[in-house]
Amino acid sequence: KNELQVVSAKCERSVQLLGNLSGERVRWAQGSKDFDQQLGTVVGDSLLAGAFMAYLGYFDQTLREDITRKWVSHLKKAKIPFNASTPCVDYLSTPDDRLRWRQNSLPDDVLCAENAIMLRRSMRYPLIIDPSGQAVEFVMKEYADKKLAKTSFLDPNFRKSLESALRFG
Repeated sequence: KNELQVVSAKCERSVQLLGNLSGERVRWAQGSKDFDQQLGTVVGDSLLAGAFMAYLGYFDQTLREDITRKWVSHLKKAKIPFNASTPCVDYLSTPDDRLRWRQNSLPDDVLCAENAIMLRRSMRYPLIIDPSGQAVEFVMKEYADKKLAKTSFLDPNFRKSLESALRFG
């Protein structure tokens, strides 16, 4: 009897394991299908992402959207496949990045996420015009390990701070 119970328990665990693995098979098949689709649109997606990084940093959200619509239209005319449902924010950042940005006080909207991508990926130094102070707070938290110094034109030591920053980085 005891041996029968042990074998029965092993069979039940085996059946449960097979059921769990069949669910994984479905997930892996869907992941493989998604990956194949991404491979088919990688050229168009890369063109849009590269153009976004190279040209759109200077513009506001409305103009960014207008220019992106024009680029999409050109891709369609040239019959270059791209994923219309994946915006540049999803292509150029990970969910972990976006979660960390929210934890560091970045508002949860497309424009702020695009600007955070520009900050992280751009080779140029950004000019941040931020009357509300949200961007400065985000930058100070996001790059706290870089030991950034915050100053203002109203600070009596502004000139000394600027000279030190230029001299020592």
